[in-house]
Amino acid sequence: MEESIRKRRIIGLADSRKEASGRPLKRELTQDEVIARQEARIRLLESQVELLKKLDSKERLLVAKGKNLSKNKLFELIKETVGQGVGRTTRYLCDLLHVSRSGYYNYIQAVDTRKERSLSDVKAGELIKKAFHRKGFKKGSRSIKMTLENEFGVIYNLKRIRRLMKKFDLVCPHRKPNPYKRMAKATQEHRTLPNSL
Repeated sequence: MEESIRKRRIIGLADSRKEASGRPLKRELTQDEVIARQEARIRLLESQVELLKKLDSKERLLVAKGKNLSKNKLFELIKETVGQGVGRTTRYLCDLLHVSRSGYYNYIQAVDTRKERSLSDVKAGELIKKAFHRKGFKKGSRSIKMTLENEFGVIYNLKRIRRLMKKFDLVCPHRKPNPYKRMAKATQEHRTLPNSL
């Protein structure tokens, strides 16, 4: 019973008008009203302190995680932090990690295009893997490009092929040098001298 009365009193203390007039009350507040206002103020201050504590721990974590990361990863960190209940601090977090706010918002808006690109990369990656292992030996990006054009009828840019090879860890083995040729070069066995006469 007393709690409901106390709640009604606290609700009654809130100013329902759009803006407060700024005039002081003509009557003096009762002791219960003063206590209710002080309790509301204490709750507000406690919530602010909690928010600051949360921000401080998040800030340290972000700075520790954000070292030596790409911008996309930094934007993802900011998005996770904002999603964990630390709202309206985007500008502060962007300044903390030295990235632009416009870049962060562009990153958030481009989620669909990134998904489409990753799906197209997976499809292209399958074709590149087939061309990479074609005829039983591994090939480089130029050979893959020719194989894709001639046998699969697909035309990809060399830069795209190299990027996807890097993404899917497709490494073309380098041919080892001939040890006899290396020895001949070192000993200068077949050296021809200029005719200085």
